Amino acid sequence: MNFSALDPFGQALLAYWRGNKSTLLIHEFKHRKALSLHVSVFFRSIKDFFPTENAFEYCRGRILVVGAGTGVHALELERQGYEVTAIEVSPQAVQIMKERGIKDIRQQNFFKFKGELYDTILMLGHNIGICETIDGIKTLLHRCELLLRPGGQLLVNSVDESVFLESVDHQGYPGELEFRLCHEGNFGPWMRWLHVDFDTLSSQALGCGWSTKKLVGIKEGGFLARLNPNISNG
Repeated sequence: MNFSALDPFGQALLAYWRGNKSTLLIHEFKHRKALSLHVSVFFRSIKDFFPTENAFEYCRGRILVVGAGTGVHALELERQGYEVTAIEVSPQAVQIMKERGIKDIRQQNFFKFKGELYDTILMLGHNIGICETIDGIKTLLHRCELLLRPGGQLLVNSVDESVFLESVDHQGYPGELEFRLCHEGNFGPWMRWLHVDFDTLSSQALGCGWSTKKLVGIKEGGFLARLNPNISNG
């Protein structure tokens, strides 16, 4: 990924954090209507978490939060007493997490992160999308294997894009999205992101020797799942 594509995201976060509570982040898609988000969603508290991101009861041990953003999940995990590492590529988001008091923050590309081991890798906010394509799932799982202790787990949420009628005309897999971000007229370059349905994720994981279990499912196609390497260990 060209990380400059996330510059408008970081700018919007910092604008909100510095007091502009009405600031918006625009997602302009190639194959569906543009989406306008109130940046307050990236600062939500646990009472406002979506059903598919309430993963705290499934967390265990030392935790790596991937794409930590403003730290909404890392903060709650620290409050619950977990040892947490938050990694994030956006320098503005990293600055916000520092100001919010998160203890262990790394400005780091997940695919280059190495040398430490965790019991749980957490990819909420649909952050499994960093693998960009269905084929990219294999690369992501391989990186996770290098970072997990024996018996470790990956917790992810995502959504089945095929439930949205606008995706019918999308060529190829409907969850392989192309969009660019915009904040106050500042557009980033086009980027790719993956939204994956549970069955496709399970099939790709099985091919890599991982097991998959759906923990939460909602009628809009969203889900929370646990993935474990080495199926024999469940």
